[in-house]
Amino acid sequence: MKLIYIAIGLLMTLSVNAGQIEITSQSPVQLEGRHSLNFGTVWVNSRVVQYFNLRNTGTTPLNYRGAYIYGGDFSADQSCVRGLLPNETCSFSIAYWPMFEGMSSGRFVLSFIEDDVDFDLWGQARR
Repeated sequence: MKLIYIAIGLLMTLSVNAGQIEITSQSPVQLEGRHSLNFGTVWVNSRVVQYFNLRNTGTTPLNYRGAYIYGGDFSADQSCVRGLLPNETCSFSIAYWPMFEGMSSGRFVLSFIEDDVDFDLWGQARR
């Protein structure tokens, strides 16, 4: 019986956090289900940037923990360092700037104490 209560409690916790963050894009992008951003094929030494808005749709504040970017051809900038109060927004951008020909992959994590925003990043460069 305890196991059932624990399972129900975990499911309720997951459902509360799932609806707390809403991401909208300021330009048309290939944004897939689990936040996978594909920049497509771009020329070597050209820079492509995608812009996003992040809104706290929950009733509790989101406390900022940090932002991390992985992958040598990717960079990110964000304005979420103060955290987010309910219904407040901040913005972030992710850039792809390949130096060499070939496939690139990376990851961007915008971390709050209550929840994380993860993006798997993809791109291909050609001459």
